[in-house]
Amino acid sequence: MASFLPFWFYFLIATFQFLLNFSFKLSMKLTMKSGILSCLFMALGVIPFNYFVESTLEDKGYVFCNWYTAPSVIAPDVWLKNDELCLQDGSVIISDIYDWFEMHNEKGIEPTLNTLKVFIQKTRAEQSR
Repeated sequence: MASFLPFWFYFLIATFQFLLNFSFKLSMKLTMKSGILSCLFMALGVIPFNYFVESTLEDKGYVFCNWYTAPSVIAPDVWLKNDELCLQDGSVIISDIYDWFEMHNEKGIEPTLNTLKVFIQKTRAEQSR
């Protein structure tokens, strides 16, 4: 986001110059250059940044959980400290699982496999009614 700041700055200046009937060609040129450079920087920076984040999470002991990651491209990836908590049965109640993990995180309680299994069974039974 910080790489887009020059773009918006130049765009704002060009807009004021246009509204006040000043020549805005230079500001517009700088706007386009900074916008293109920002897009290139972001496109080239995504892959190394993702690699850095994933390797940092793996180094800290987290495991990627495919079952709780939604199929949407913009959905966040789910990383768990305990890989036993990544259960296929929970994939149909992803939002409830998120809330369950968030509740345990706020309380500072380490979730256990048995409590997760009970929660999944109970939630799926309630949804099938």
